[in-house]
Amino acid sequence: MSMTPLRQNVALAIDGGGIKGLVVAQALMALEAELGGGPLIKLPQFKILAGTSTGAIITGAIAMGMQAKDIAKVYMDMGQQVFPPLAPAWFPKAVEQADEYLRIVFQSSLYSNAKLIDLLKNVIQQQTGKADLTLAELNEQLGPNKTLILTAVNINERRTRFLKSYQEDNGDWKLWEAILASSSAPIALPVWARDESGGQRRYYTDGGVGNYSNPAYIVAQEAVVFRGYSPADVSVLSFGTGWVNGDNYEKANGVPTGWHGLNWAENAPMLIIGDSARAQSLDIIEGFGHNQIDFRRFQFALEKDISSDAYGDDATYALMKKLGDEVGERIRNDQFAPNADPQYDPEGLYGGQMKYREAKAAAQSRAAK
Repeated sequence: MSMTPLRQNVALAIDGGGIKGLVVAQALMALEAELGGGPLIKLPQFKILAGTSTGAIITGAIAMGMQAKDIAKVYMDMGQQVFPPLAPAWFPKAVEQADEYLRIVFQSSLYSNAKLIDLLKNVIQQQTGKADLTLAELNEQLGPNKTLILTAVNINERRTRFLKSYQEDNGDWKLWEAILASSSAPIALPVWARDESGGQRRYYTDGGVGNYSNPAYIVAQEAVVFRGYSPADVSVLSFGTGWVNGDNYEKANGVPTGWHGLNWAENAPMLIIGDSARAQSLDIIEGFGHNQIDFRRFQFALEKDISSDAYGDDATYALMKKLGDEVGERIRNDQFAPNADPQYDPEGLYGGQMKYREAKAAAQSRAAK
């Protein structure tokens, strides 16, 4: 079985999720194969790319012309170079966890971003011949019909900034800098400080801190509102980075009535991110042309979440590659959300869609009386 053909204007959006980006990179190999092989950016119908955090790494790589197998290798290299073990392997688990908590309390970040900068610049150099390639220069390479959008949160202004390759006020951003700003996950990596026009210094953190850990709505808006494409001519491919359902969430994180301060510090951001990610998908389903957009959300279920910086564990790598192959099969077989089968819709988009329509019908009924 092969997937239903994509429409003439394709937008690709990839969520944040740290190391779990390897799952998406693995799945994208299947998408490339379905579309004849070769880099996705070379296909004329691929017009818009958007990524948050780890999604910024992947979509930035795609925009440069990289293939999924090479992007997966970047993730393998990242584990070895950027996120070394924080404690010696011989530390007992309890001591290792205590050591990490102390670092969180007394350090501004667990890791330096120097190694990540080196890795990004090396990849960009190898791919384009210029380590400090700017968004303006990338835009020239992409041409007038293709766009890269990366999200980063401007801490000073407390809002998400959408770094679009075609916008002049973003043109001086280096590609590695934009990816770094989008993926500077709080606690794990330092905020990115940037001197901007007028001598202002602004601080940026991971795009997932805002409302757009799932940037699918951003690409849909770019396609329909800003470019004027008919919803009936648009396919949105949205890739999540794992979802722990209600029962498993409680098993993994404990009963919420027993959460203490540190538990809330760890779990509250994920509650916000999960809610906003789900909402972005529902907004596309109901907000653009009354379901005319060809929206395909590929999300996978997890028994417990995989830490964003869980690099270096062979079992974790094996699990993620397995999950990526499973998502790849779902790409081929048109098994995506919203879907009445929760196996393909762990976020419950189908149920949310039905509730939305029931509420809308009830409101219309009341108004008509």
